[in-house]
Amino acid sequence: MGAACSRSGEHSGTSTAASTSRLVGPVNGSAGGGATTDPQPGCATQSQGGYTKGIESMRAMVLAAAVVVAALPVVPAYASGSGCAPASVAVGDYRQYEGTGAGTTTFSFSVSVTAPPGCAASGSVDYTTDPGTATPGVDYTPTSGTLTWNGTTDTKTVSVTIARDAAPEYEETFAVRLHSPQGLVIADNLGVGQIIDDDRPPLDTSLDGGKICWRSQGTAEIGLHTSAPARAPITIHYRTIQVGDGKPGYYPVRDGVVTIPVGETRGVAKVRLFTDEQLPDEQFVLEIFNPSAGTIGLSKVPVTVRSRG
Repeated sequence: MGAACSRSGEHSGTSTAASTSRLVGPVNGSAGGGATTDPQPGCATQSQGGYTKGIESMRAMVLAAAVVVAALPVVPAYASGSGCAPASVAVGDYRQYEGTGAGTTTFSFSVSVTAPPGCAASGSVDYTTDPGTATPGVDYTPTSGTLTWNGTTDTKTVSVTIARDAAPEYEETFAVRLHSPQGLVIADNLGVGQIIDDDRPPLDTSLDGGKICWRSQGTAEIGLHTSAPARAPITIHYRTIQVGDGKPGYYPVRDGVVTIPVGETRGVAKVRLFTDEQLPDEQFVLEIFNPSAGTIGLSKVPVTVRSRG
């Protein structure tokens, strides 16, 4: 009669140490160092199958957890409000005509900030004007101050007042300089202001002449021109002057603006018309005034509006 298979609670010639090394030893035929015992011939090991299944279950759980972790989004430090690099700040250049006659001209320097993705600008920077060939207090009014951003990236403006005159002179320059940043880094600290002379040769703007238009067109367009191509944008204001006492058959203009782009010499003043053909023919006067550069030549012209009814 063959030897009986031992139960788990019986020693059957196997030491406790040997049983312990079997639990912690290699699984599925892998080589290992500790002492092991083979099951008796014709007998099955009751604990090995359950242990192997337990190990495999643990492996599956670990792999599943690793997949979940890998699938989680990577959240940058700045997205939580921390770890943001300082925003950069820069000032741009500005080029404009000096202007002729009474009053002043304003140079507007744009100061922009750029923050890393997901971040906002928070900090301040000081600015001041520095002389170039332009004379402080004569050609422009010196200015200084502080620009501050609190969680925004809005572009801010530094305004510098330029004195107008009618004297022929060379072009002049000055600068707006950024300094002493707090919580920001300066990318471009110098904005150059170029004052263009409009008195040598003299620059003037004139209306083309009288205009006849049809009411059905809906708009009266009156041309104007400058004596030389614009070297910076030129703005000219215009208005309508009523002729007669009746109700006008157009939309009066109190202060319209025409802009002549750089390199161009022409612009158009527009006045909207009532399109009712039963209205009588009429006339009004168009006047241009207050150019941003040079002087005004022909300032007023008559505009006739005709109906087909």
